[in-house]
Amino acid sequence: MEASKNSLLILALLTGMMLSCVKDPKDIPNGFTDDPVFGMNASFGNEALEIQAGNAQWTMLPVVGQVDSLSVYSAVFSLNGCLDNCDPSFTFDFFQALPYQVDPEQAFANTIHPGTKELVPSAQEVDSFDVFLSAHPALFMSGYSYWQDLNGPSNTYYHEFNSVVGYQQRINVCFQTFAYTGCQYSQCVSFDPTTLVPCLASIEPKVENARYISLRVRPEGTAPFQFLWANGDTTQNQVVFVQDSVAEIYAAVTVTDALGNVSEITQTVRIQNGFVDACYFPIELSSTPIENVSSSVYADRVSITYRDESGDIWKSAGGVQPSNAKVIIDSVNPYGPSPANHPSYLVDLTITALLYNETTGESKLFETQQLTVALSHL
Repeated sequence: MEASKNSLLILALLTGMMLSCVKDPKDIPNGFTDDPVFGMNASFGNEALEIQAGNAQWTMLPVVGQVDSLSVYSAVFSLNGCLDNCDPSFTFDFFQALPYQVDPEQAFANTIHPGTKELVPSAQEVDSFDVFLSAHPALFMSGYSYWQDLNGPSNTYYHEFNSVVGYQQRINVCFQTFAYTGCQYSQCVSFDPTTLVPCLASIEPKVENARYISLRVRPEGTAPFQFLWANGDTTQNQVVFVQDSVAEIYAAVTVTDALGNVSEITQTVRIQNGFVDACYFPIELSSTPIENVSSSVYADRVSITYRDESGDIWKSAGGVQPSNAKVIIDSVNPYGPSPANHPSYLVDLTITALLYNETTGESKLFETQQLTVALSHL
């Protein structure tokens, strides 16, 4: 008999522990369970979605978390107040725009305000590029050579230049040398790293006869190329008249490839008694995509996660987003204390994004017609 009582006691304790893991909707302030202002009308693939807080035990809860130095402001649509591993549920994560600040209200205001937000890129995308340029050091003559970053301060690396360039940025740099022999040479490169293929060029001089030399541009990159010489000529070759047997000219040409990358060369060409000499420094450029492995790619971005009834997880960061993907915060309005007794806000959203199934890789379009969630800060 005593053993039977102990078994019943243990069973009751276990039952109480399991029930305590599920939040009772009655414990959630009415504003979050029953107020129909929280809701979503949307489509997922070919299926319509209609969710309203308080309807069929759906709840809308704001959650504040942390990823490294960034706060994460989350809104969770789920059943019965569930917050973790909820089937079904929708979670909208807004990552703080700047690293942690002392003033939580200001940090929240810097992140959650009307305007457009970018989605967190997937591992299949890149957020930046490692760009490396070098000039052949064996060809340096005595003098002064340097790289100049036209986007920022001058860089005095001897023959190499390296920089990390953001996804929507161009790199603009010049290599210049001034030798004691009088040779002057520069090559300026404007490069979009997403194209991966640079535009570089060289000028090849050749003596045609005692009075004329030819200058031919040898381009590298993606054809077709456009040429523009300093005198306005747009051909690939130039023929230059030389009045004396000993002369020095400066050749200058700008080359643009089909991808919009540009290389501009200014080069000393010397002629002496039928011989031609041109100082030339071959430039090599490489652009390597950097995969998203740092938490810094989350700053001021949004992630969407949907767990369906069977427990399958669909994420916006599971694959590449189309060009028309968007997350727009339409309005932000104060809305009383959250269940954790923190300030909360009504946030109206417009979203168009692909959600990818983590298991199958299948994608479906998630598109909202009306979405209002709650977000909170500490």
